[in-house]
Amino acid sequence: MLDLMQAMLGLYDIDRKIMRGRDRLGEMTGAVHAQEKNIEAAREKARTVEKTLKDKMFATDRLNMDMRAAEAEIGEQERKLKNIKNQKEYRIVTDRIKELKIKADEAESAVLAGMEEIERLQEQMNACHQAVGEEELKLAGSRRSAQEEADRIKARHAELLHERKRAVKLVEEFDATAYQAYDHALKRTKGDPLAEMSMDGICQSCFRRQNSNVMNIVHIGKDVKNCRCQGCGRILHVKNMVRENAS
Repeated sequence: MLDLMQAMLGLYDIDRKIMRGRDRLGEMTGAVHAQEKNIEAAREKARTVEKTLKDKMFATDRLNMDMRAAEAEIGEQERKLKNIKNQKEYRIVTDRIKELKIKADEAESAVLAGMEEIERLQEQMNACHQAVGEEELKLAGSRRSAQEEADRIKARHAELLHERKRAVKLVEEFDATAYQAYDHALKRTKGDPLAEMSMDGICQSCFRRQNSNVMNIVHIGKDVKNCRCQGCGRILHVKNMVRENAS
């Protein structure tokens, strides 16, 4: 029975390696997807800044045109003022000139502020584009590294599947129904079918204490199908009764 449990632990060791490989592939895929999302976020930020910059440039151009138009009209009004003889008309023209100068001054202040904002946005946009470029380089490197590691994992996975076939055959040679019990526990526990039981009957996976009958079966090593934890359903073994497998 000890040989059977050792064979099952060997199979379990192979299955854990297969699961770790699958988990690692998932982690790498998730990491690459996270980087892709970061790049898209950086691109979206760059697009937002670029649109804001275009809008600000357009608005500043309009203000500059308003300022030039006001200055041009001031010149016209000042030339008109020289030929005015009527006091009322003189006052109307001078009031208009004052109004235009205020408008021109306000437009000039807004243009200067707009130009400062444009300069700031241009710097921000350049920084965004640089950030996108840096993230794209990182992503390219991550994809290369992930593909290389994935190729190694898949090659090792193929080897492990061959090893698993031999391990399953070995278990079945000891007990034709033992692998069925193992496979049932494997599926039920989603890849973690075995658990160590302490000498006082505590399952080290779910920490449930086993009744005396199960404890005796596990300690004696009789009938693997009944060496199951009453809590989590894993096949139990006692560490000092079998060889500890390398993880």
